[in-house]
Amino acid sequence: MIDVHCHIIHGVDDGPSTIEQSLRMVEEAEKLGIRVIIATPHYQENVFELERVEENFKELWFKAQNYEVDIKMGYEVFLNPFNSVIARSSKQLTLDRTGRMLFEFPFNANFAYCFEAINRLQLENIVPVIAHPERNRNFLNNIAGLVSLVKAGCLIQVDAASIAGVYGVRVKEFAKRLIKMNFVDMVASNAHYADDYTDWYMEAYKNVIQWAGQYYAYKLFYKNAKNMLDGIGEKVYKVIV
Repeated sequence: MIDVHCHIIHGVDDGPSTIEQSLRMVEEAEKLGIRVIIATPHYQENVFELERVEENFKELWFKAQNYEVDIKMGYEVFLNPFNSVIARSSKQLTLDRTGRMLFEFPFNANFAYCFEAINRLQLENIVPVIAHPERNRNFLNNIAGLVSLVKAGCLIQVDAASIAGVYGVRVKEFAKRLIKMNFVDMVASNAHYADDYTDWYMEAYKNVIQWAGQYYAYKLFYKNAKNMLDGIGEKVYKVIV
């Protein structure tokens, strides 16, 4: 398995505070069969320091060499109307420098702004990956808006916790609907602590198998992420209903 969204770097955001806690996360991920983790600390201009993030990442990467888990670098970019990150070169902020950027919209962002942000990313040849849209009330209340964003070229990442029901029945049912529509590209842990892996990651995997079959679960938890890291742009035809 490959986890493309994880707050595993210590001391940089709302994830683990110590290197020991980070390594515990690596240990739990390894037990589940996860072999690649893309560390995605929050990035918001003038809030989180890139230098500190990269220093702590290097420490974690070095100390995790005894595990069968390859840790790569990425970010979860928070986009807002005053964020200039997408007005300049942003390749540094993509997932393992693949040209795919994981980002989240504010919960109150209007769709006009969403499309503007996507267009600006695409002008830099960056493919937007929307983090956990199933938890965003704008999309919960307006699935047609999310459909339009996918048609505009966005990929979709859903949280394992949403699939397991951690955020309530409505979010779980929306995640299920997106998966059954063949609408989701990747499922990720969005883990902040070791228990996030232990408590619901495998439950989410089993739910996806039940909802959409073994092969689609394989694609969401491994194959699509592997293609991304290998630079393979597999064409995915999504059923819009």
